Amino acid sequence: MNIQLAKTIGSATLLMLLLSTQSQAVETSTGVDTSGWLCNFCNYQQGWFGSLDIGPGYASDDNLKFADYRGIDDEGGYISINGELHYLNEDGRYFDLYTRNLGINSRQLEMRGGRQGLFEIHMAYREIPKYRGFGTQTPFQGGGSNQLVLPIDWVRARTTDGLSALGQSLNTATLETKRKIFEAGLNLKLPGKWRYGLDFQHTEKRGTRAFGAGVFTSQAVHFPAPVDFSTNRFETELEFSGKRARLRLGFSSSKFDNRYASVTWQNPFRPLGNTAVLRAALEPDSKFHQFNLTGSFRPTKKVRLNVQGSIGRITQNDAFLPYSINPDFVDLQLPRLSLGGKLDTSTINLATRLTARLSPKLNLRLRMKLNDRDNRTPVDLYTPVITDLELRPETPNRPYSFKRNQYWAELSYRAHASVGINAGVKQKNFKRTLQSVRETRDSTWWGEINIDHWSAAQLRLKLETSTRDMSPYRQVSDPGLQENVLMRKFHLADRQRDRAMIELDLSPADRLSASLSYFISEDSFRQSILGLMESRENSFSLDLSFALKANLSLHAFATRDNYDSDISGAANPTATAWVANTKDRFTTLGFGLSGKLSDRLDIRVDYVSSDSRGRITTDSGAGEAPFPDLTADLRDASIRLNYRASPHWGFSLQSEHEHYSSSDWQIDALGNDGISAILTLGPQSPNYSITVLRLLANYSF
Repeated sequence: MNIQLAKTIGSATLLMLLLSTQSQAVETSTGVDTSGWLCNFCNYQQGWFGSLDIGPGYASDDNLKFADYRGIDDEGGYISINGELHYLNEDGRYFDLYTRNLGINSRQLEMRGGRQGLFEIHMAYREIPKYRGFGTQTPFQGGGSNQLVLPIDWVRARTTDGLSALGQSLNTATLETKRKIFEAGLNLKLPGKWRYGLDFQHTEKRGTRAFGAGVFTSQAVHFPAPVDFSTNRFETELEFSGKRARLRLGFSSSKFDNRYASVTWQNPFRPLGNTAVLRAALEPDSKFHQFNLTGSFRPTKKVRLNVQGSIGRITQNDAFLPYSINPDFVDLQLPRLSLGGKLDTSTINLATRLTARLSPKLNLRLRMKLNDRDNRTPVDLYTPVITDLELRPETPNRPYSFKRNQYWAELSYRAHASVGINAGVKQKNFKRTLQSVRETRDSTWWGEINIDHWSAAQLRLKLETSTRDMSPYRQVSDPGLQENVLMRKFHLADRQRDRAMIELDLSPADRLSASLSYFISEDSFRQSILGLMESRENSFSLDLSFALKANLSLHAFATRDNYDSDISGAANPTATAWVANTKDRFTTLGFGLSGKLSDRLDIRVDYVSSDSRGRITTDSGAGEAPFPDLTADLRDASIRLNYRASPHWGFSLQSEHEHYSSSDWQIDALGNDGISAILTLGPQSPNYSITVLRLLANYSF
């Protein structure tokens, strides 16, 4: 069997409703007068109040893998700044300001203000750094732009072995993007039971990424391509909330812009034909608009009906580039000036969570979801020029569409005060155009039992089986690249899936609690001749918690995940098939301590260890050895001490040490020229050991 982890951890937190104490009645959006509601245990601070954490930090190294998303990308000192500022008065006017990581590259700033029950204005700004590729180098100059050139003294050759100027021409190529996000919005309470909302988001993403292209696989090259994207998203909604019904009408619009339509580079190899300069298109601009309607209606106490629907359109109409930058094909005419891409989408959720209480112990829930993707892009015959060198026969574009209908039914039965039984069925029908499989039908049946009879233990067991049937396989006929007629894509092939899950929560003592879970899944593609044949997943998890005293506790966890799959393939229908097996293993352990050591001193200690191993074996009949293992190991230890010196002043000492090691046979020890036909960026598997320290002063007012 093929096994997968599916661990379910659920927790519910009951938040106390903030109640108004004003002398006049206030009518909420639900039509309920809340003026007499009081919170006897709430202590709402009024006026200006807040806190500021500020102090020096230090990082022992500058590895980009560690800096990914964290934003600490330089060795040495930096300033750590976090803070909150709040205002609240008796009239319900308020203002909130939150700042995070202002001294580093993952900074955040959020603010909101208004009057409770009437309106709110909010704004936010975030920066998110992302680093890809480690140890990457390139001989190209102009990284970050859309025109890359080689050094003047560059020496071309047929293969990387002859690129004699490569070593002296290599420069560091940091593959980094930074996303900057600005958000602003308004929520406004209108007269009666109406509410209006407005949100705007502007996102910029700039930097470089790895890009691969070239002349076939004999003169391929990897280089840093530019990233200069911007997206503007606008959303507005009008909502009505009544006693039995709720209705919301919304509109959203987004526009994606790419500053660069293409990237051009000099061929580092001795050109084949007229290919001294090459070009590739980048992501085109696009627009998206959508109307959506959401509503709920409760005709009786036992029946509730939710409905959701949306219609949208995506358009893409950038001007086409010529077929090739190669002057040999300058006379080759395009069938149209631009794609004229147009894709209509619609989604309807009817009777979502239609809940009917058939009896005091029996409930019925029904759901139905309909999706329609209608690709209305014009179809024309195009004459592709492969890698700026080889002319292919005329080929039509494939604007494929689909319709997906999903239906759910679920019965819940309370057999006993401590025993609940759930059972359900799900049906998913998929119809596609311009695909080798036109229709698939997925049928899923599942049953679940929950037992919480014992005060010290709760048990949950769930079993599920599903079958997917496909319509007859048909080879898509056009002059484009042909697939092996025996190949079956895993998401289109006939499949039998069986799953089981068990969860057990234990509380053998007042101070000790434990949770165990086990998940197993097997997918079988018995009708497939080539492709994914079988996959197996399983997972085991254990969580422990022990209270040393009232406000000091220990916790620990362990998880083991296994993923296996069997695959077969062949170059053509008459070739001898090869088979492959993949085995991925993940082991994660951790423990920690958190709570109060004294009235003034808090502590939190955490340690996490994660090991992953991946093995790929193949058998083509030649008796080849398995590939080397893929590995990634992580050790992270952190400690945080908070000392409250006075009601207004406190201090925090934070320390984190992370060790990461990995190996990947696909890139390690190859360098930039390790593959004779491909000039790469020479990436390396990341390995580092970094310690980060912070000493913060906290001022509260």
